Amino acid sequence: PPPIPPIPLKFTGTMEQGKKKVAIFSDGRGTPVYASEGELVLGQYRVVRIQLESVVMEYADGRGRQTIPMRGSFGDIR
Repeated sequence: PPPIPPIPLKFTGTMEQGKKKVAIFSDGRGTPVYASEGELVLGQYRVVRIQLESVVMEYADGRGRQTIPMRGSFGDIR
């Protein structure tokens, strides 16, 4: 099968919403997108884990788990 493409999002930071940690993403086209662990971003990518300086994401169907560093570069597929 062809390789899974990198998730095309930049992780730009986190914020607290009550007791919940929220990651902030940019797709480079519109307003920032906010999501907590377990939530979908743009209907295609699931936030698996929010860490101090990176997030772990995967495609909504569970394929292509990737770590995206806060610097905003695209993640590495594991």
